[in-house]
Amino acid sequence: MHKWLLAHPRFTPQFTPTYSSWINQVERWFAELQRRCLERGGRPTQGLENLRLVR
Repeated sequence: MHKWLLAHPRFTPQFTPTYSSWINQVERWFAELQRRCLERGGRPTQGLENLRLVR
């Protein structure tokens, strides 16, 4: 791995803490979608168009 990184300086390794992994972001997205759908009482696809999470 180290050799490959030296040969490709454009790439740099990034540390992602476990508390901010991509799966946590997906879980937050579904939780927000569910909350919005329950507030409206509509079908689940209604919340997909305008759903944006703040980072």
